[in-house]
Amino acid sequence: MSTVHATARIAGRSSVVVAMLALALSGCSAVGDEDRASATAQFGDTGAPVTDAPAESTAEPAGCPATTETAPAGAVTAEIADVDGDGENDIQWYSEATVPFTYGITTASGATISLTDRLAGPNTHSGWTAQLHNGVVVTVLDDGRGAALHALVDCAFVTPIGVDARPYTFDMQNLRGFGTGVGCLEVEGGLELNGLQVSEDREDSYSLLATGISVSDDGLTAMNGYTAVEHSLKADDRRVAQAQDSTCADTPVVSTSGR
Repeated sequence: MSTVHATARIAGRSSVVVAMLALALSGCSAVGDEDRASATAQFGDTGAPVTDAPAESTAEPAGCPATTETAPAGAVTAEIADVDGDGENDIQWYSEATVPFTYGITTASGATISLTDRLAGPNTHSGWTAQLHNGVVVTVLDDGRGAALHALVDCAFVTPIGVDARPYTFDMQNLRGFGTGVGCLEVEGGLELNGLQVSEDREDSYSLLATGISVSDDGLTAMNGYTAVEHSLKADDRRVAQAQDSTCADTPVVSTSGR
């Protein structure tokens, strides 16, 4: 997820004097009062050319171009932090008006960008969008069994591909044995996307494995990075619950009704 103005300067009075001297030596008539007045008017008393200072220009903040599409009536909405670079908060939404469901973002600039939810889970579907510490804006949709990763690049959704040459997905509920949830870790400069896996060591004691995920600037690829493990977490530790959900720090989540 300045313009620098340079003002050109022309040779000073010394150049004019040299030119006048050259004319005199070549047999031309001497420079008269009218010529001196003209030179003074042109170059000013300091010898510098008189020019109009260029007008200051301030670049307008970026933002997605407005579209004719809007969020469907009845969609569940939530305000989120700016994702298109214009400095204004935007709106995310989830709609059950169509099957498959549709997730989307409507920016403050008037653009509506939608994403078809291909997840097949029969219950509640949820989604959120957030900007990571490297500036990449990611969207995660889940159906409680798995989650799909997307990125918002140049005002359009793209789907990152993993190292297996398939769209990057997350496991939920450990159904495929490699994850129970999705989360974001607060790092220097912002948020980092993490795949989470919590497992019970013994009664009332859990271990948590977090895997950092790097999404490329163009949103086309995603790959796993470092892993970190915490042991002996109590059942009521908030991290245990968060590791069994799809959330990103304090980013709002929008969900379908589950009907």
